[in-house]
Amino acid sequence: MFPAVVGTVPYYRRYAMQRRKWVVLSFLVAASFVIGGALIPSAIGVSSIPKDAKYVGTKACRKCHTKEYKVWAKTKHGTNFEELKGDQRKDPKCVKCHTTGYGKPGGFTSEADTPELKNTGCEACHGPGSAHAKAAKDAPDEGKWEMFTDKTPQNACVACHNPHINHDKYKK
Repeated sequence: MFPAVVGTVPYYRRYAMQRRKWVVLSFLVAASFVIGGALIPSAIGVSSIPKDAKYVGTKACRKCHTKEYKVWAKTKHGTNFEELKGDQRKDPKCVKCHTTGYGKPGGFTSEADTPELKNTGCEACHGPGSAHAKAAKDAPDEGKWEMFTDKTPQNACVACHNPHINHDKYKK
């Protein structure tokens, strides 16, 4: 039961200590994933756009972002509202992807009330642009206004470009 030589640890005790080290290490690694998993999404989801920012429409973006506007205008995003026919133009399932800001404060409500937000514009991915546009106008330093726009999240496209959306049932 006791080690034959003083200062040595019997095999079963060494095994138990090694096992305990791995259990503790495994627990610490798992805990870091849980804590990190809880913190990272909240950090990523934090928007730099003020809560009172308004949608201004893609034509407002065009004033400074001319090259980007010209590219966008030639894409389906620049004309996709025209793909909607009849009742589809009022169907929330269609309008949420073929307009900018639908269902959000200051976003698209109807063709008559918010025609500047038809189509999937810049703000559909980057968020409302009023604070960005105002900061760009007022501040000479680019760093000051870049903080009022969101970089496009990697998964932003999936909200509309989703394999589970069956567009065939909407075609007539």
